[in-house]
Amino acid sequence: MNNTKTNVTGYILAGGQSSRMGMDKGLIELNNKAIIEHVIHQLKPVVNNIVIVSGNQAYSKFGYELITDIIPQSGPAGGIHAALNHTATASNFILSCDMPFVTSQAIDFVINHAQGFQITIPFFKNNYEPMFGVYSKDCASYWETMMKEGKKKLLDLISQFAVQQLFVDGNSLFDDSVFVNINTKEDLMNAMKR
Repeated sequence: MNNTKTNVTGYILAGGQSSRMGMDKGLIELNNKAIIEHVIHQLKPVVNNIVIVSGNQAYSKFGYELITDIIPQSGPAGGIHAALNHTATASNFILSCDMPFVTSQAIDFVINHAQGFQITIPFFKNNYEPMFGVYSKDCASYWETMMKEGKKKLLDLISQFAVQQLFVDGNSLFDDSVFVNINTKEDLMNAMKR
């Protein structure tokens, strides 16, 4: 892996309502560790600093700075907005707290292919993966403007910037498990079988 750590902050979004799960997803245990700990373990080697975006103070126990949404009840868009307003680095890796099978290598690949664009996100099996991407700090102002206009859908917001979609089908770093989200108890049961 290239040494990208000095200029990228990693933000883990852990502010979701977890309505389908019935409890905070990032704190659920998978293989004797909270799901967010699996995420932290893979993110830590490739970023300079990690910040958790959540209003749940329980996340402070992991020892990282905790910030909250500036525009509440606005989903992942609000988490990204909070991250972009908080960051001191030009490039920021945004990652969801409920993706336990992410790898340092996949994160590093996206970071190293993000130069020259405001947002870089993988495109895998006909799906964009906006919760696994690099976002430039210079998106902050216009992102906020659009949110204040009522836009909250991630892909609607992202489409207004210079976006690079990384086609990762067939790339050995990206298998079916990398982008798995744990949203339901069934998802959790399937993850335990992996």
